[in-house]
Amino acid sequence: MPEQLATRLARLRIELAKQRLDGLIIGREDMFQGEEVPPGDERLAYISGFTGSAGFALVTANTAALFSDGRYSLQMVAQTDPSDWQCYTLPQQSLNDYLDQHPIDGLTIGIDPRLVTMTGYERYGDSINKAGGQLSALGANPVDAIWHNQPGMPAPSAWRMDDDVAGQSVADKLQALADDLRQKNLRAAVLSRVDSVNWLVNMRGGDLPCTPVNLCFAFFDCDHGLTLLGDGDRLAPVINQDIAVKRLDDLPQLLALCAGDAVLIEPASLPQALSVVIAASDVEMVQRDCPVTPMKARKNQAEISGFQRAHHHDGVAMVKFLQWLSGIKPASYTESQIATRLEQFRSEQPEFLLPSFATIAGAGPNGAIVHYRALAGQDRTLSDGDILLLDSGGHYQTGTTDITRTLLVGDVPNQGDVVDAFTHVLRGHIALAMAHFECGATGQQLDGIARSPLWAAGLQFAHGTGHGVGHVLSVHEGPASISKRGGVAIEAGMVLSNEPGYYLPDYYGIRLENLVVARRASDPDFLCFETLTLCPFDRRLIRPELLSAIERQWVDDYHQKVLAELTPFLPKTCQTWLAAACAPL
Repeated sequence: MPEQLATRLARLRIELAKQRLDGLIIGREDMFQGEEVPPGDERLAYISGFTGSAGFALVTANTAALFSDGRYSLQMVAQTDPSDWQCYTLPQQSLNDYLDQHPIDGLTIGIDPRLVTMTGYERYGDSINKAGGQLSALGANPVDAIWHNQPGMPAPSAWRMDDDVAGQSVADKLQALADDLRQKNLRAAVLSRVDSVNWLVNMRGGDLPCTPVNLCFAFFDCDHGLTLLGDGDRLAPVINQDIAVKRLDDLPQLLALCAGDAVLIEPASLPQALSVVIAASDVEMVQRDCPVTPMKARKNQAEISGFQRAHHHDGVAMVKFLQWLSGIKPASYTESQIATRLEQFRSEQPEFLLPSFATIAGAGPNGAIVHYRALAGQDRTLSDGDILLLDSGGHYQTGTTDITRTLLVGDVPNQGDVVDAFTHVLRGHIALAMAHFECGATGQQLDGIARSPLWAAGLQFAHGTGHGVGHVLSVHEGPASISKRGGVAIEAGMVLSNEPGYYLPDYYGIRLENLVVARRASDPDFLCFETLTLCPFDRRLIRPELLSAIERQWVDDYHQKVLAELTPFLPKTCQTWLAAACAPL
């Protein structure tokens, strides 16, 4: 019998009292600060029940407050006990706002410095100090002290990516990094972003369920080369003459070689605990953004070709699934069973590695929960007329996919306005797909292009329009995004999502997502997008009369491309289904 969440919260409070703490900040991060964490680092979920990919809690002797962003407003409430937890949506309700109403004068609030970045530690400290409390960096995590049978790390599975798939050798990447650092008068860099480290040395691994990376940091010295900071036994399969491996505890020895020189650190990703180690050395800490991040974001032609190959495999899997879905009896399947079946179709494709994230299958009102996750036994059975929001993706040997389709289950939707809403979301998707924009334009500028058709209809959505996508790495990567906060310029070679949506609480959710790659336009001063994803939209939910002639042509052209590229690789029954799904509007 699983332990009750209320019992865990009570035991945590006892542990806090033992450690003479008045409260504890519990983040959703591990030491490596990725969106996904190993099961043994899911401390926030262990205590609260909330399984979202972002958030934190403040637990004191008498209160427990949970904070996350607008993607998880409904999920926070659904997954926590209201008698124990209060839920707040950021940034509308901040920690500072909460502390204004819940005084902590004279209280000591603990935090694990391994699990919070320099930037985060400073932000929490400012909030706690402003409220009259004191933030204390802990040597041991109180949640770990009460977590019975805390999961360990999975078996190691590090592997090297071939240079012809990566498009660049490790030696060439390291030379480019050295040139960049020397140009900035920097001797070395502490690389604290896991995806950057894995990309830099053309390695991938299985330390996380849906992100094919090896969890490690790295230290790059322009004079002495690259050293991975991690478990040598786990990383042994990827070691060669370009790469050395040392334990994280050996970082002071590497810093000693750079005494008096400038060493780059990134406060937004470097754990506070490591920043203390670096500050105690004789190097000059220079705070900058990770220099590998922009290198990684600009995909070379080999990487782009790999994305195209992966999307071809993924399109075949999606069409086989959609053809299967069209023939089921809805009442015979739950959301989690639908998600499992889709993952089975994907796993049968050549070069498939693993899902790029846990599939989101939200039927009816659950589709309105932006990042809803169906759990077997707690999910919804499908009904005829449901609107099914299905967000899924996969990692293949050459690329990564992320696709959302909103589908009608059965023949006639239960909500009369859903077809109009779907069509307006599609218009926003088309507007961004067809965008022609000047070099230097930011994601913030492009965000409004996708929203404009929705705004005109009085509709909106709370999440960003698009995120960067890694090359067989994290399905969400920086530095660019297409969002209200997207201040980074979009550059040629960047792969991003195009996913406007609309969510009507208690009724349905709509999101339409393809991946796109930024390309040079015919005018070299401008960029445009090439769509990578190959999968039809549900024509039954499109109201053609709401589309302009140009928009209708875009849909027809896209569907004809899907039909032409996928048909030769499908069985006869799927070919027939796809031909109907791609028929002109």
